[in-house]
Amino acid sequence: MDAMHVDAMNVDPTVVKGGDHVIIRMPSTNAKIVCVKPDTTISLGKFGSFMANELIGQTFGHSYEIEKGGTIKPHQLSGFDDAEITEANNQKINDDPSAQKLTFEQIEELKAKGLAGDVSAQEIISSLTENNESFAKKTEFSKSKYIQRKQRKFMKSFVLLEATVYNMCDFFFVVNPTKIRGIRADSLSQVLSLSNVYSTARVLAVDDGQGLLIGALLTRISNGGLVFGVHTGDVGNYDITRYMNFPTEVKDRLRTLPWTKLHHKMEPFVDVLPESPSEQDIMGHERRRRGHAKLTETIDTLNKGHFDALIISTNFNPISVIKKLVPYLGGSRMLVVYDQCKEPLIEAYAQLRESTEFLNVQLTESWLREYQVLPNRTHPTMNTSGGGGFILSAIHLAPQ
Repeated sequence: MDAMHVDAMNVDPTVVKGGDHVIIRMPSTNAKIVCVKPDTTISLGKFGSFMANELIGQTFGHSYEIEKGGTIKPHQLSGFDDAEITEANNQKINDDPSAQKLTFEQIEELKAKGLAGDVSAQEIISSLTENNESFAKKTEFSKSKYIQRKQRKFMKSFVLLEATVYNMCDFFFVVNPTKIRGIRADSLSQVLSLSNVYSTARVLAVDDGQGLLIGALLTRISNGGLVFGVHTGDVGNYDITRYMNFPTEVKDRLRTLPWTKLHHKMEPFVDVLPESPSEQDIMGHERRRRGHAKLTETIDTLNKGHFDALIISTNFNPISVIKKLVPYLGGSRMLVVYDQCKEPLIEAYAQLRESTEFLNVQLTESWLREYQVLPNRTHPTMNTSGGGGFILSAIHLAPQ
């Protein structure tokens, strides 16, 4: 076993490495993706900045506080899961600014000192609670919620999240849902489950959601597996995959082909060098030869057909894409199509139901309701997602 393979096996996937992309979730619940480049500074706006070296070796999922001088330390956020039930109630509390003894100028001075790092956020919150006449009268739940609101406002802390499929989907669904075609995490999980992708599967995919679906498929397969992406343009726009910290061996399991080359017939490579080629001529010749060989191999891989799943998330009419790619799908294999709207899928659903090539054709809508789960106060959250898209699925029968 070579040294590089041994080193790869010894890498702890639960800690940050130099060059990794990570998701940083701030107290305000806003999040951003950053690249941990050694000897650079990571800025979180009003929450402060710190050296990227401070993140290297840190564990995902933990909360960290930014200290003066650009260092970080582990930090425990308080929640109301540790609040106790008491006889107190909020009936006689008057929610009025006069309950706060500190003047506006004193509070602004505390904020300025907090931004400068001279006063910790915990000291600011303590000053606000100690000088609030109504705070002591609140229930423990109300106190905890009050403290949480102040933490989101003053704490220079963040939660370090790994760039997993779920976290990336959740991040872009909130920040830029159009980038991923509005697919929610539960919808993505249903697509992966319905498609029955396993470790050595050969999957044919159309992903116009900038690579989230392709990245999710790459996490499902291993040695012997293959993801084949068909895309518009000369180069596939799978931007999200670059954030997911895939090693080279995983990236090598992805093959891509433009729509314009779908039925392209390759001719033998006939590029001839001049009699007295320059170094630039030789380099260009080798580059074209490698490109020709790679394209030939990619088209041969597609033409072998018998893919184990066909998964589609496209901006085109779904039925037109299905007709183009179904011939490459094996028998008794799953066809799964995702779309933000049901109208493009209704036409495809009707045609698949009438076709003799498909069985168990289903069109479903994803629905999700988040719950707060805490002792004696489990209930649905007040806000929920309006929609997570629609999924068309069917079993492709082997041709007679």
